[in-house]
Amino acid sequence: MMASMNAFLSSTLLAAILVGFSCSAHAAAPAASTTATKRTDAAHFTLRDGTQIVGKLEIKNVEVTTVYGSLTVPLDDVVKIRIGKKSDRDLKTRIDKLVTDLGSKDFAARDTATVELAKLGRTAYTELRKASFSEDQEVKERANKLIDEMGVLDDEADVPCEDDEVTTPTFTIVGAVKFETLSIGTKFGPLKVAKKDLAVMSLAEPQKISRTVSVPARATAGRMIATGVRVKRGDRLVINASGTVSYRNYGGTQFTPEGSSNYGAWNENFQTGSLLGRFSASGPMFKVGERYNDKVETDGELFLGVATHDSGSSYGNGEFKVRIQVQPASP
Repeated sequence: MMASMNAFLSSTLLAAILVGFSCSAHAAAPAASTTATKRTDAAHFTLRDGTQIVGKLEIKNVEVTTVYGSLTVPLDDVVKIRIGKKSDRDLKTRIDKLVTDLGSKDFAARDTATVELAKLGRTAYTELRKASFSEDQEVKERANKLIDEMGVLDDEADVPCEDDEVTTPTFTIVGAVKFETLSIGTKFGPLKVAKKDLAVMSLAEPQKISRTVSVPARATAGRMIATGVRVKRGDRLVINASGTVSYRNYGGTQFTPEGSSNYGAWNENFQTGSLLGRFSASGPMFKVGERYNDKVETDGELFLGVATHDSGSSYGNGEFKVRIQVQPASP
């Protein structure tokens, strides 16, 4: 009886560790994932300031402290490591202070905060995202402008989590990776990087891309946003979209990604308010709607926007949440 109980508790504890916790850095947005991976000759490192480094990790295992204890993961089993904001204790305090200063009565303080947040870029995305819904119009406008300057962010690569994450082919571990500096072997020699300066380490190439992006009402058809998702002819593109956008010049009507026929066709081809796509900034538009599943006929980067006139960028509210999957063509 006692042996059975111990076995049950052990299996329960292990299951809890494997499940982990989803990152809350981007509200309601599932993290990008892969269904299969292949090892790369060298790892790709993205620093918080956007710097890219290619090299090899000079470690054999990754140590992770979790709420259930410590785990040791062989480096060969690691697909990706994300470093959370908790690695820099002063960062959160600084960002919160700057966001508060966006609404300061002092004009110079507002401008200084805007400049400093622009320098922080994607590191401050979560806080700016929250500020973009502020009732303070000054804070809202400045936060939205800063977000627009960032472009579309990949939840997985660009929006930092609070805790560290170690992703394997079968599950993700959430906790604290146990190192303060990391040694990276590059073709120019060894490089030491502080943990707090790291954002993402990718040790494998995804064979299936899965990404979630937000398409705000401001992203009109004439001002589509680049998703960062690149496709090749023959790839299968699968998109699922949800959420609503509204525009004051349409009486505040809530549009879903399917759009509405009550206001006629935009540009004679698409229902007003529908989610549109195109490959490259000048390619022909096509309707995405709530669901899209088709093979790609051209190479290019996916752009997304809303079927409405560009004046809507000043009168729009809300966003579409868009899940993008790319299944590469068979070689």
